[in-house]
Amino acid sequence: MLSVNVLSNLIGSLKNLIFPSVCIFCQRPIKNGYICNNCMNDMVYKGPRCIKCSKPVNQNTLLCSNCSQKTYYEKGFVLFSYNNQKVANLIKWSKFSGHFYYLNSIKHFKEHIDFSIFDGVEALIAVPMHRKDLQKRGYNQSLIIAKILSTLSGICVYYDIIEKTLQTKPQVGLKRHERQNNLRNAFVLNPKAKKFKKVLIVDDVVTTA
Repeated sequence: MLSVNVLSNLIGSLKNLIFPSVCIFCQRPIKNGYICNNCMNDMVYKGPRCIKCSKPVNQNTLLCSNCSQKTYYEKGFVLFSYNNQKVANLIKWSKFSGHFYYLNSIKHFKEHIDFSIFDGVEALIAVPMHRKDLQKRGYNQSLIIAKILSTLSGICVYYDIIEKTLQTKPQVGLKRHERQNNLRNAFVLNPKAKKFKKVLIVDDVVTTA
């Protein structure tokens, strides 16, 4: 059985052999990949960020609404602003339309990643999906992102630290307390997690904490 990364690269290569390489957003010809340099530049967030999780905030705000309340994480990093339409489309297409190989574009934004987020981290853990949801979609987009970050950082991805045992409704559109209640008791932590002092949880969107 082919791994997701190998299958992703194979699909991308076959696509480029059959069709001319064009940017998935503006349709301009490109030599390789899925996004042209102009569109990648449009996707990069250049505004003020939360000093704790790095989410985009208003000019005079130090902490985002989530970090201003009680949280259980030390630090976070957000690569894009989800208010950007290209970013929103990239997430939608890779998550719900089967174009998971588009996520390989993340490695082209390496210079915009705050690598201090990996300081002291011993394991990368992708937010797991319930087995029924995984069977339906066929892949976990957060795991694909985690593997890309593993390649960039040299930190291993661990697959069995967290298991999602309850099938929950989508988090989109729910308020903070509704998201927390929706996920309550949905995950089980493997006892071997105790051996790690610091881990990095990877998701395709900001994870409720």
